[in-house]
Amino acid sequence: MLWELSLCEIMIEHLVPYQLCNRCVMDTSDPGIYFDENGNCNHCTEFLNKRANYSYKGLESDLALEKIVRVIKDNGVGKAYDCIVGLSGGVDSSYTA
Repeated sequence: MLWELSLCEIMIEHLVPYQLCNRCVMDTSDPGIYFDENGNCNHCTEFLNKRANYSYKGLESDLALEKIVRVIKDNGVGKAYDCIVGLSGGVDSSYTA
């Protein structure tokens, strides 16, 4: 099985020339990667585009957060618990919870 994997890797290397992203450490070892004319990978570009939608926008972001907090507090009135714990699913936050 190890020999077959090495043969597949050799075949892939010959089909796709090795390329490393100009912005990150991703390279052509990822079969789903592709690069733009500047040598930047699709993963970086997609991340930067998504991040732009969630950037801090000053007062607009502050008001949106206050609205969310108000809704959460209003929904919690009279209930047994009145706190929020951020839980990413990682070891640290899971242990804390």
